[in-house]
Order: sequence, then structure tokens, then C-alpha cells
Amino acid sequence: MRIAVVDDDPIELMLLRELSTSFDDTLQFEGHTTVRDFIESSPQQYDLVFLDRRIPPHDEYRETLPMLASAGYEGRVVLMTAHDSGIKKGDYRFELVGPVNKLDLLQPTTLQAIIHNA
Repeated sequence: MRIAVVDDDPIELMLLRELSTSFDDTLQFEGHTTVRDFIESSPQQYDLVFLDRRIPPHDEYRETLPMLASAGYEGRVVLMTAHDSGIKKGDYRFELVGPVNKLDLLQPTTLQAIIHNA
């Protein structure tokens, strides 16, 4: 399974990759520090995307989710946040999960459930 982590903090990629090895060492993680970088990488190659709520220059999912939709992404998107601002999710061709608190993702059982349901 190919997983993208779209977050301007490279620590998130390292943590998710490392924690996932406790239950599945075949997962392939790739990091993107901007939404534009993710879109230019051919997003259809990913089964699952972990998307940060505030990824510069954007402040909210309402700015980034339409970009993923326009790029044709149809997989699963996990909305990561340190603070849930009460998003209106909209209607997209991809499945939205969350928002999930980034601290909750540090629990291997939570991370495993999210990945295995993708």
C-alpha cells in the first residue's frame, strides 16, 4: 500500500512510518511538504493520504480538499489536526476520515485501524 503524508513538518512522516512498522513493514510512505508537491506527484498512485489541516500557505481543509478533488484523487484522505475547528467536509469523490488528532495517531492501534480500513 502506498501512503502519502502531506504535512510541512517532516516529523509526522517519520513518526507514521516508524509506528506502522510495528504492525506492517510493507507499507510505502512518501512525504510531501506542500499540497502542490503532492498534486504534482501523480496523486492517483496513493491508496491513502494523511493531510495536515494547516499546511502553508493554506489555513484549512476548505482550501486544500478542493485541490485534491481537482487533481482527480479518489482514494482515502485522513484529516490530521492538532485542533479540530469543526470542518464542513463537502462532497468529494474521495473518502474523508476524521479529523483525527495527531496525538491519537501515535497510538499504534489507532493508526493500524485507519490504515487497514483504507
